[in-house]
Amino acid sequence: MVSRSNPGVGRYLIGNVVVVFMALLVNQIVQTAGAAILTHIVANPARYGEINVLLQILGLVGIFLSLGLNSALTYALATGRPERDDAFWLTLWVSLGFGVVLAGSLALSAGIIAALYRIPALEPAIVIMGLILVVNSLANILTAVLSGQKLFRRQALAMVLPVFASTVGMVIGAAVSLRSHHLLLWVALGQVAGTVAGVVTIGVLSRPYLPRLFRPDWSYLRTLLRYGLPMWAGNIFKSFQQPFLVITMGLVSFSAAGFLTNSLKIIGFIANITWAFNIVVLPWLSEVQHQPELIRMRATLAFRYNNYLIYPLSVVTIMERHWISVTVFGPQYAHTAAYLLPATIAIGLSSVSRLGGTLLAGIGQPRGNFWPMVASGLVTLIATPLLLLKAGPVAAVYPYLWGWVLATALTIAFALKDGLWLDYGDAFGWPMVPSAAMVASYGLAKALGLGPLGALLLALAVLATVTGAIEQRGRWGARHIQRLKRHVPFHPPWA
Repeated sequence: MVSRSNPGVGRYLIGNVVVVFMALLVNQIVQTAGAAILTHIVANPARYGEINVLLQILGLVGIFLSLGLNSALTYALATGRPERDDAFWLTLWVSLGFGVVLAGSLALSAGIIAALYRIPALEPAIVIMGLILVVNSLANILTAVLSGQKLFRRQALAMVLPVFASTVGMVIGAAVSLRSHHLLLWVALGQVAGTVAGVVTIGVLSRPYLPRLFRPDWSYLRTLLRYGLPMWAGNIFKSFQQPFLVITMGLVSFSAAGFLTNSLKIIGFIANITWAFNIVVLPWLSEVQHQPELIRMRATLAFRYNNYLIYPLSVVTIMERHWISVTVFGPQYAHTAAYLLPATIAIGLSSVSRLGGTLLAGIGQPRGNFWPMVASGLVTLIATPLLLLKAGPVAAVYPYLWGWVLATALTIAFALKDGLWLDYGDAFGWPMVPSAAMVASYGLAKALGLGPLGALLLALAVLATVTGAIEQRGRWGARHIQRLKRHVPFHPPWA
């Protein structure tokens, strides 16, 4: 494996992924803890569902930010393009302007949305929350600079502080509302204040790496958009699905929207693994985009390490979904487990398309990040409302799963077509072995009478042992690369 033939590559990837993942993990813990605290402050599931609908409306609009220019900026910085200063200033002005347009559009639509849900208090809350779109536009640009410079430790800190501040602000707002009875308004005010405080910290962290002020060459904007728009559109179809599920569910039942939101927070821990890899591999792969053997090695390595984590976490979540739901959110939210089953399978499958799309973008082929996401999003968009009306809220989550099955097949097709060659046995096959051993040991431990925690600890020990043994075999070495070169002729389309 890479760790034996080139130890530095494996250490670099894992080291930076761990740093970024820890930041995402902290964020997920903070958000989940915030949700758990809210369930105690707002004991009524319907009122709790109202808060989640408000947050998901903002999240749904927020995915339209940037026009893909943040990804293009990261790519320009990572590849050392001479126009990188132009890329920064063009991204800044265009993204901020687009954020203002989105915030204004949301404010104008607030009354219609409030009437649709028959909750008058939604209107002022939506108007206030729209300010976050402008603030987040700036935050995303500054974070893209840190990513493009491969300053992953600073980027990790820049990711944690704003989420912590906004979540604390939201919880404080909910607590204050108990006296004033304006729950949604105070939640919105608290989150806006926290988000602003968080963006100030990002500005401090990124300031030494920002370019000097100058008049950019606007003709370069076309190049940025040519790369960024497929990434942007793909991200829209990918990211709108979870907010769309919650918002659609809220039209039928606010309690169902709350249960679904809880399940999405749980699977967020799994999704963060691939997200961490995505953040690291885009600039990491871009810097070797004209070296096919290194691309092949790094892409396979990224998938393998990602799957070592995705497989077992998905399996454990599925097996213990009821215990997890009750432990985290309390007995009154036990029905979360029903939504957690299809959501977990879906997020496990989505890792193939999400990581594969980023790897394809890293070699200058962003369309592989576009079409699979479009396919997945369309299945959710069309089938979810139909099943919600005919089969109920839980069944309405399954199109989210079906869409990612289709996206997985399309991602593999684009990888083969656009030159992202992989060793599929190394990338997907071998990571299944530790997971199978983990499941067997977990089942044995439960049969012997161990509780969920004891069985889990034993299964994790087996998982780590088997994974270490496989890695020590060094299946990816110099001879393995030579075998690939002989049997998989490589003619990169960008050469």
